[in-house]
Amino acid sequence: MDSSKQDLRVKRTRNAIRHAFEEMVLTEDFDRITVKAVTERAGINRKTFYLHYETIEALYDDILGSILDDFFERYEETPDVPEDIGGHAQRFFLFMAQQPEYVERMVCQPSYYRFGERVYWEQMSRYRAEGNPFRWMPDGQKRLVMRFIRSTALEFYRGWVAEGKGVPKQEASQLVAQLTLDGVRALMR
Repeated sequence: MDSSKQDLRVKRTRNAIRHAFEEMVLTEDFDRITVKAVTERAGINRKTFYLHYETIEALYDDILGSILDDFFERYEETPDVPEDIGGHAQRFFLFMAQQPEYVERMVCQPSYYRFGERVYWEQMSRYRAEGNPFRWMPDGQKRLVMRFIRSTALEFYRGWVAEGKGVPKQEASQLVAQLTLDGVRALMR
């Protein structure tokens, strides 16, 4: 078979799997999305699914990777400047605020919390390779600071969504940047 036709078939099948998965995320809890359910919705057999993904978790990992790749390729302006913590927080918030509904649900709905935590953890992990501004700290303290930053940004975003996005996203992104950098002390009067 011509490789371009095969590539097109592979692409079409992967798109069908992802589209079925995205639709299911909008209506189903995490534990209800199975290989069987995805393949039925995509109109393919299980064997075909396993040609593309070893497990349902591999599909989640692929989605996670594509979200983060998109952020780092098209939105992050200072990936090699770990000291720009406020800028990272602001840009990631704005990026998440414009994601499709299925991604929002995967980050904000309790049954998907593990996925949302991984999105934020993986995003921060890509910054830690060089120039960590907390490198002077012992490892245990450094990990706690990173957890605080991740948790603050993640819960801020989840809260913004839960509150109906009532604060304009640009304003909210500035708040999360300020909170990430200064904590609440800068806001106390």
